[in-house]
Amino acid sequence: MFEIDPDKPSIPALARILSGMGILCMIGSITSLLLAFSGYSWINEIYAMAGAVGAFLLALVFVGQAKTLELLAVVSARLKSRFAMESMVKHQHASAASTTPAQSRSRSTVPKERIIHVPDDQAREQGFKVR
Repeated sequence: MFEIDPDKPSIPALARILSGMGILCMIGSITSLLLAFSGYSWINEIYAMAGAVGAFLLALVFVGQAKTLELLAVVSARLKSRFAMESMVKHQHASAASTTPAQSRSRSTVPKERIIHVPDDQAREQGFKVR
């Protein structure tokens, strides 16, 4: 039913707060826009319209910052895993080089790159061409 994606870490709390504030500002923008066109005598249309535009811009800023924080968490997790893999491979090559004779040490061995399998439908969703 529920699946944990190890590649996508949990969303930081600050990103959830900013996303909620962005939604709240969007609701405020719509409310202010409706009040601007309501025709009530106690509403100043200019201030209501300016408030709607201001709340909309503030909502864009909040949502943009929230998405940036989410992506930073994903990038950080991927970098940590990549550096851990590279460190492990270097350690394995260093230990293998110390056990081999001197003749094979002179040849430089290039580590093989990782090959990650991505399902075809997921590759198509991300815009890659499947061979």
